[in-house]
Amino acid sequence: MSDRVIRLNGIHAGDTRSINNLITFLNKQEGRTFIICSAYPEFQDIIDASLGDIFSINPKEIDEQLGFHFFKITGSRVTADYVELSRQAEDILRGIRLTGDYSRALKDQVECFSEKLTAVVFSEQFRLLGRDAEIIYPEAISMAVTPEYGSATYLSLDKEVLSSLKNGVYLLPGSYGITENGKIARAGENAADYTAAFFTRETGVHKLELWGLTGSFYRADPEIVSQVQMLSRLTYSEASELAYFDHVSFHPRTVEPLEAEHIPVQVIYTGSGDGCVETIINAETYIEPQIVKGVACTDDISLLRLSGPGVGLKPGILARVASRLNSSGINIKSVITSQISIHLLLDKLSGSKALQLMHQLDFEAVQEIVLIDDVSLIGVIGHGMQQSYGVSAKIFSAIAAQKINVVLSGSGASDLASYLVVRSSDKEKSVREIYKTFFTPEC
Repeated sequence: MSDRVIRLNGIHAGDTRSINNLITFLNKQEGRTFIICSAYPEFQDIIDASLGDIFSINPKEIDEQLGFHFFKITGSRVTADYVELSRQAEDILRGIRLTGDYSRALKDQVECFSEKLTAVVFSEQFRLLGRDAEIIYPEAISMAVTPEYGSATYLSLDKEVLSSLKNGVYLLPGSYGITENGKIARAGENAADYTAAFFTRETGVHKLELWGLTGSFYRADPEIVSQVQMLSRLTYSEASELAYFDHVSFHPRTVEPLEAEHIPVQVIYTGSGDGCVETIINAETYIEPQIVKGVACTDDISLLRLSGPGVGLKPGILARVASRLNSSGINIKSVITSQISIHLLLDKLSGSKALQLMHQLDFEAVQEIVLIDDVSLIGVIGHGMQQSYGVSAKIFSAIAAQKINVVLSGSGASDLASYLVVRSSDKEKSVREIYKTFFTPEC
């Protein structure tokens, strides 16, 4: 029996042409196809808004909004399954409002409805276009995850149930599973890529197919660099590095279940029903002549600096910092240290809270704690950077020629990435100059 696993982005729920192309593609296949769905963005926005203002929004309004979007997408009356799911979400929201129980576990339970409702919408779209698609919920196949709500890890699934399924198309809401005590836990926002990767490995399918990306793998952000090339080949590590930056919509954990088994990922072009591959991600290390494969950037960082002459001598400072931030749910993206300072790269929303927490620790060796949040992170990605002379020199020369000040830099932690922190006002100029240095042919 020939099986396929396809990750279908929820954004395609509003794109009949893309769904039609997918059905054309599926009609050429035999066996079973498992389609892992991410959430339709409007569903996610509605549910996020309801959770963010739970004590003033009427849950009944949420039900009405969800019903409106079903008709808007499909042109059909809402189905019984859709109505039931909407009412379940409404009931949970009403319960939170009445009891004040707003745990991370309950939040995961509510947020997974955005994916469940999306699967029902896709099922209806498939039906209207002449192809049946059955929905399988993670609960039905015992898709087990760790109880790390909001960042769960997949553990196992019931292969016996899956083996009993006949040929056909099956839709599976992505991004969540079931903990040992029966609660829903999500693997993260937009984690359907990771869900699909785990499902691919566990079912023994030989490749994972991503039906398009909202942000494809380009050598640079196409909104910053015009006529930029698409990356046709990437290693697992290169794809994971690029996934942390703004213009790529690939979940960083996708490669985790695949790498040990050397299972490739194919990004499929959605503009036709031919299944044309845009990008292949696998274990094959391919070093290009210019070494650098891409230049990426993100504004989602803040820089927290702890300074003092005793920072490098006093033991335990970094351990206390990391422990305090971790206990408050703040993730440290990276740490760059010297004898007189510790620099923490955090996401932008966490910066102010982290600053308050650091002041509470009352370090004797730290004289100054400063938050810098008008910065951007530039990542220069490509295997072989440590083994190649002159790459770093070219990067810094490109920046210096434009009189751009580098706030902080770091390299050497891996073979494939160098990082620069620059002022946000210099971000686009930095990306363009580095791109031009490595990818513009010399006259």
